[in-house]
Amino acid sequence: MRSTITIGIILVVLLASATAHAAFIVEPHDSGFGYANFTGTPRYSSTAGQAPGLTATSSAYGNASVFPDVYTYTYTPQDDNDNWTVPLNDRYFGNGLYSTNLPGGQTGYYNVYITWVPSDSVSSLCDITITNEGDDVVWNNVNMNTNGTNDIAELWGPFPDGTVLAGANDKWLKIADQVLLQADKTYTVTQSAQLDTWTSMRSSGVMWEFVAVPEPATMLLLAFGVIPLLRRK
Repeated sequence: MRSTITIGIILVVLLASATAHAAFIVEPHDSGFGYANFTGTPRYSSTAGQAPGLTATSSAYGNASVFPDVYTYTYTPQDDNDNWTVPLNDRYFGNGLYSTNLPGGQTGYYNVYITWVPSDSVSSLCDITITNEGDDVVWNNVNMNTNGTNDIAELWGPFPDGTVLAGANDKWLKIADQVLLQADKTYTVTQSAQLDTWTSMRSSGVMWEFVAVPEPATMLLLAFGVIPLLRRK
């Protein structure tokens, strides 16, 4: 009997660990993950994003008839359940970055990523703002053409020899590192084009990935409504 119980416990643990490798993705097309959490009026290209986890059949670009051209992605930990289970044998996000293999949907530190398709036709720069429990993380004058965000990818190095950086082009580009989010609060990534052009910007999706549980002191600050540090040190 004891051996049967032990085997049962092991199976439960293995099953739990096999399904606990997740992230929350918002894609800007209704064929993809988390589309209800996207706001914007883009056109759509038949070219789909190829970053790991994406399922949409199209990617978003521009809209010269609307200015300012703004795409907004939202995430509410606990209300928004992780919608992508990261394959155990395919944890590489690109740009030298790997999945943490931890389930989200709770108060904690998160990494935030963005991706779009390769292109040489984006005729505007964009600004990206990521909200969290600290100061907003802001990237200004982002060049969305191929290799235009390699310098941002470089910030998270050093990477192993041989790593090929692609910035946000069909890879996940980290745009916020270990920022603090609270359960039941809504956070946004806002992508804004600077010019009113046909291809003012592009998008294939945004992803939030859980990194760690806050320290007890940080949890206490949150309980008393005190804004903690921007990110874990």
